[in-house]
Amino acid sequence: MEGKSWADSASNYDMWSRRNYLVATVGLAALSGCTGDTDDGSEPTESGDDDEERPEGVTADEFERGPVPEVYVSATSLGNEQRNPDELRTKSAVSFSEYEEARENEGHTPGTCCANCADYIPDKNGDEFGACVEVEGYIDGADWCTIYEELPEPEVPEGMSEEELATAEVPEEYRTASSIGGEERDPDDLFSHEEVNLMESVDAIAEGVAPPGRSCGNCAEFIPDTNGDMWGACGKVEGFIAVEDWCAVWEHVSEEL
Repeated sequence: MEGKSWADSASNYDMWSRRNYLVATVGLAALSGCTGDTDDGSEPTESGDDDEERPEGVTADEFERGPVPEVYVSATSLGNEQRNPDELRTKSAVSFSEYEEARENEGHTPGTCCANCADYIPDKNGDEFGACVEVEGYIDGADWCTIYEELPEPEVPEGMSEEELATAEVPEEYRTASSIGGEERDPDDLFSHEEVNLMESVDAIAEGVAPPGRSCGNCAEFIPDTNGDMWGACGKVEGFIAVEDWCAVWEHVSEEL
């Protein structure tokens, strides 16, 4: 592989990781300030009332209850389930919360969030929110609820070992396919799984390697399953890629929509 080495850019990844955690820390501190006591003794403003936390023009009630944009109404989730707008639960009924709050819920498993849930429908219109096939309203990948459903693990293709998945040539339909973000895959210019620290999203988040809300399923570089074997590919990384995976070159799909 010429012209590209993840080892050469390890320091850049360290800076990326530190920068994201600093941003997350500052963001949480800011939110704490919004929900805590105010200097003048007045009632604090709840974070849910902040228009900046919702897509432009979406009211607080619409954000919680819908309707969601048309592109999500009957869309298919990461686990290949179709959304029925007439059979949805309210967020309150499923103890819906942001990831940090979910960590204090005894039913929460470390690393689990909407981005690696089988019911999640990733962002399709660039507003940074998705939807759910089971719950109404707008859904962020870093959220969580009590009906979280683990993504099905794809089987190793016939005639191949699990160890070979990382370096195997992907099926023809993926070799030069375009990713979710519209980037064409170049089979001669790809990172290895090891170079980008590819691992399952749940593990990456639980171990603090990745922020909550990220998986290959909502990455701009992901090429979804097109042949029914439940495996996909990546515009930047070689080998077979599962929707439940994550790696260090993750890119927000919202920026490309």
